[in-house]
Amino acid sequence: MSGLFTLAKELQGLNVTLQEKRNERADQSAVRAALETNVGEFVRAKRLSEQQIRELFQGRSLVGVDGSIHQFGSAYPYTIHLYKALAKSTIPSRDGSSSVEQVSMFSPLQADDHAAVRQFVQERRAELRVEPQEDRLTERDLAEQQAYQILADQKLVELELQVAIDAIDRFRPFLMLMDGGFSRLKGKGGERWEQFEEKVTDSDTIVVGVIEEVGSYRLKSRLDDVDERLLNGYIRGHDREVMFNLLEEGEWLKTSLERPIKNEFYTVFHRLSDQPQAGACDFLREQAQRVDEVIDFLYTITPRKSRGIPLWLDLVDAEARLTKKQVEMIVRTNLDQEIVESFLRPQRERRDF
Repeated sequence: MSGLFTLAKELQGLNVTLQEKRNERADQSAVRAALETNVGEFVRAKRLSEQQIRELFQGRSLVGVDGSIHQFGSAYPYTIHLYKALAKSTIPSRDGSSSVEQVSMFSPLQADDHAAVRQFVQERRAELRVEPQEDRLTERDLAEQQAYQILADQKLVELELQVAIDAIDRFRPFLMLMDGGFSRLKGKGGERWEQFEEKVTDSDTIVVGVIEEVGSYRLKSRLDDVDERLLNGYIRGHDREVMFNLLEEGEWLKTSLERPIKNEFYTVFHRLSDQPQAGACDFLREQAQRVDEVIDFLYTITPRKSRGIPLWLDLVDAEARLTKKQVEMIVRTNLDQEIVESFLRPQRERRDF
């Protein structure tokens, strides 16, 4: 137990350090004033009535898009990634369906997938960070492991974009909510992102990337331009820190279109529930003029006592999620026990304690 007491004292010391750092911060009113000067304006969202929502959507649907990935197995190459991507509409299509779903598997134990990994290593070896090893086979496996993880992440994005494309064709929604920001989708989606963007351009569907965890430094440089001392007391000056409890419930930061904080997309910060941590939304720049009505709608459908995610997207997230229990069941009922034990079951699962 002495080790636990030591950890407790170290955590208490960290708590004191962080509290002292927070006490050095400028008043939030000064930060808000600087953001209004150099970023945009603070706007109060409105809760829409059912009639206003009907007028906004004009009989068309809302679609939420999300995906999940689950890894089963041990260390590379004895591993399997299973995927599920889902686009779900509030109004069914003519054939009665209300969702588009794609599932897939990716594993270096499959010849085609392993070939894709080896091709990535061959063509993009400079992007991989692998220290030279005495054993060349170990070095090869380390390179392949990194390549495999990159490809595994890309595959999830490609599936999410594909169900989004199919959902626009099938449901012709007024609004589509994507889980996560557009930078991730574009950065990992490749040609599929280009197809998605073209599909959106050809349609009249508004697409929004709903960002739960703000993960950028977009505001820091703008605040430093006003006064570098404004971020004294902040650990990193990360947007998460800057925006924490800065907005009131239902308030959002409407950033300037003339001086966007992202070059490719239009991004706003918001607080859609009583959760003090701010979220954000990405818009395509050509759809930025629709931001006010979209944020009002998102505020309307977000439960006050929640983590601040619009309810429909939360429901899609729950339905798209591959649980550990589901994956265990589907793997163990479709692979021989000897195969599972030989290739996929990690030793840590054999622990007695």
